[in-house]
Amino acid sequence: MAGTGALKVEQGANPAAKDSCFQCHSVIEGTSVTFKDDVHYRHAISCADCHGGDSKEEDQNLSMSAKRGFKIRVTRQATPDYCGRCHKNASFMRKFDPQLRVDQFALYKTSVHAKGLAAGHMGSAECVDCHGVHNIRAVGDPLSPAHPQHVTETCAKCHAATAGLFRKSPHGPVFTSQEMPGCTACHASHATKPAGQAMLTGKHAVCAECHDAGSAGEKAGAEIARLLKGLETTGRKSKEALARARLAIHTFDVAAIRRAAENATAQNEKVPK
Repeated sequence: MAGTGALKVEQGANPAAKDSCFQCHSVIEGTSVTFKDDVHYRHAISCADCHGGDSKEEDQNLSMSAKRGFKIRVTRQATPDYCGRCHKNASFMRKFDPQLRVDQFALYKTSVHAKGLAAGHMGSAECVDCHGVHNIRAVGDPLSPAHPQHVTETCAKCHAATAGLFRKSPHGPVFTSQEMPGCTACHASHATKPAGQAMLTGKHAVCAECHDAGSAGEKAGAEIARLLKGLETTGRKSKEALARARLAIHTFDVAAIRRAAENATAQNEKVPK
């Protein structure tokens, strides 16, 4: 693979043909067995296309040498840019007739996950946390962890409490029955944003996509947004209450969020000026 640009692959080719990497790892670790179900394999993207090295060389020491361009496994922080070598190249991605938009890498860079990872929070989600590693499937594949039917359980790997509240909320069963993509329906998939005022109210609010103006759902969203605004401006004691309120949003329980707001106000009144 030349430089840091997108891969050069021949569509329709068999990535395992005369591929020493693929053949060796069919035995060692069994990675190749899993990789046969990977969307990259199906588009003839081979081991060496991502990892470098010389797939035509039988000698392992040579095929996986720095001189042959082999790259060691990347760190969590480096993974988005590693995947982005191809996924930020729109013209390259269009060669594979994608059904989704091709600027997902740019969207991810704006997300709360990317910002957290860049700030050194190693728990922040990056590509493989949601899509897998050598068994990556197309989002439309029912077995993909990013498929609408599985999004909530995938997010729950990191956000268990939030996902639990969502499942019990009025939204949970409706989203499930209509096969809506759970968490990402409101938070977006790659440009993930935390719960906030803009998400709840206004003409660009995600609530407005389902709830008509003047409806009970729209009014509840507006009330929750008002309470969040109060928490964001109350003072230094409101930080924990704001976190609890953002969690409670997933139940869509206005009363619970109101209690969190009132608690924050009471705590701030006790803070010495």
